[in-house]
Amino acid sequence: MEYVMTCTNEELALLVTLNGYPNVAKGIAEASIGERSSREWNAIMEVTIHQLILKGMWDNNKEKNGDVPIPDELKNFIESYVNSKWMFRCSNTQNKSLLNIHHIDGETWLSHIVERDIIHEFSYITIKEIPEIVREYYAFDIPEHANDFTFHLSDKAFDLLNEKRNVKKVHKISNFPEDEEKSFLEFVEDLKSNEWILSNISYFHIPDYNNDPLLQNIVFFLPSSTGIWVVEYLQNTLEQPVRISLKSSDDWLEIVSGIEEVAHLNNSVS
Repeated sequence: MEYVMTCTNEELALLVTLNGYPNVAKGIAEASIGERSSREWNAIMEVTIHQLILKGMWDNNKEKNGDVPIPDELKNFIESYVNSKWMFRCSNTQNKSLLNIHHIDGETWLSHIVERDIIHEFSYITIKEIPEIVREYYAFDIPEHANDFTFHLSDKAFDLLNEKRNVKKVHKISNFPEDEEKSFLEFVEDLKSNEWILSNISYFHIPDYNNDPLLQNIVFFLPSSTGIWVVEYLQNTLEQPVRISLKSSDDWLEIVSGIEEVAHLNNSVS
């Protein structure tokens, strides 16, 4: 791992703006401070310039010459960050943070941790480091052995389960066998303890920075004191394609290790 920098949301937005990507910068800024008028935005950027100067991230000579007033190394970093074509996004509902892993070039990727939509920490990493980065990020304490809990849902039932008030309806329309009903009720209790939110690891293709990323794959999961619930979509299963199972620590490590395999596959098609 090679540390690059830590910055605030406003600092990152300004750096991206200076590099000629105002639309990308707007999205970054609004994630934490919401929409602002042009006057408010300019006032925020004036203050942020002073922060960059204090951090040594502002080149006065370049500014005098009318050039982009940031060091070349930092400018190149922002260019590669904005123009990344592939990204893993790891959400963590427990600590209100986000880990993005952007493909830069070849086997070089960029770890990008976002804390509460305010602080951004960047580090270059290699493909081989990705599984360990993800494991450390989540730091789940998962039992070595998990109970044999599994149940199946239709797409409609899984979507309904987004809201607590739909539990009885999902229970009714799913017509669970006895063993699956017990698994479903165990899952609902864990979902309740986690404020009705699932974490996920998703994989995106970004053809162009001006357009929304295209979702390629996603896995949902929910840590529990008895294991980790994992949501899988089964192909060629029309009625109940969503399988939710309680997994062990070894199963979780296998899922995380699979991210490295996807990253290698990305290299072979890039």
